[in-house]
Amino acid sequence: MNWIKITWIVIGVALIGLIGYDVVAIANGGREASISWQIIQHSYEYPMTVFLTGFVCGHLFWRMKDPTKDEK
Repeated sequence: MNWIKITWIVIGVALIGLIGYDVVAIANGGREASISWQIIQHSYEYPMTVFLTGFVCGHLFWRMKDPTKDEK
């Protein structure tokens, strides 16, 4: 199995796990137990969280140079 396929599997499992946890948390602990509620409350106390989240998202979604194309 190649590393690209493994990476996509890890991403998929992580997303399914987070969604599953959030559903269970809301069902058993109410809206305040959800991941998004906790992140929002945390960001009110620590505004730097919002900046760092944006920074990480920009890092993850910024286009990378394609090493297969030559610069001419």
